[in-house]
Amino acid sequence: MIFLVASILSSTAIFILFRMAKNYPVRLTPLITINYLAASLLGFIFLMEFNPEPLLQKSEWQMFGIILGVLFILMFYLIGTSSQKAGITVTTLASKMSLVFPVFFSLFWFNETVTFLKYAGLIIAILAVVLTVYKKDINKINRISLFLPLIIFAGGGFIDTLIKFIQAIYITEMETAPFSTSVFITAFMCGVVAMVSERKKPKLQLNYPTLLFGVLLGFANFGSLYFLINALNKSQLDSSLVFALNNMLIVLLSALAGRFIFREKLNKVNMAGFLLAFMSLFILL
Repeated sequence: MIFLVASILSSTAIFILFRMAKNYPVRLTPLITINYLAASLLGFIFLMEFNPEPLLQKSEWQMFGIILGVLFILMFYLIGTSSQKAGITVTTLASKMSLVFPVFFSLFWFNETVTFLKYAGLIIAILAVVLTVYKKDINKINRISLFLPLIIFAGGGFIDTLIKFIQAIYITEMETAPFSTSVFITAFMCGVVAMVSERKKPKLQLNYPTLLFGVLLGFANFGSLYFLINALNKSQLDSSLVFALNNMLIVLLSALAGRFIFREKLNKVNMAGFLLAFMSLFILL
């Protein structure tokens, strides 16, 4: 259980760090780039054990690793922006509720029986995300804070489904470490390209808050993956239960942090969406 707890805390820390960074002179692009540099180094040390050979060998999953690396940094940028504009509660829920997409992909891909409850779970999940981003006076609200969580919900679902597909077809258990590390490295390289293309002076991009938050974010990002893998392998719990507990508690802790640390407010409609989210997770998992 210790690995599951560590995974939950690491994942929750990602959203909290993004929200905290809003209070400092931190630019998202270098922040996310440094994060993936730190995650790449940790992956090379702890997952690869300083052995670069699996990364250099030609494999069927290499192209997918590059694609996911690009998608990862794009999604991380959206999560960072949404955490600061829409709040960590809504952003976390949108991100974690995207689990419904790979769940349904697994049902159809492996020809499992799809019940009425499963369909109901998907509809409830989509409704939950819509309700959590609802604002009473929508005309006075920044449209970005409304649409970003919805984009994250759909984009995260696509990424999770793609990962499920790659794992089912192209990756063996022994290839999980090099594949994960290659995704981090690709995301870091994309971040470097993005920083160069912005043509900002180094002093405007790299300052102490950016470096500090970038490193901390990298540790949290790596930890969320590393500890989750260990929880799946060593907790002796069913994988569906691990994912359910992981996602539900991340949403709960992020909501508590948003309410008591950052004073984020949820109206009654938002609270209804929050409760529906938990209901759909119970139904689907």
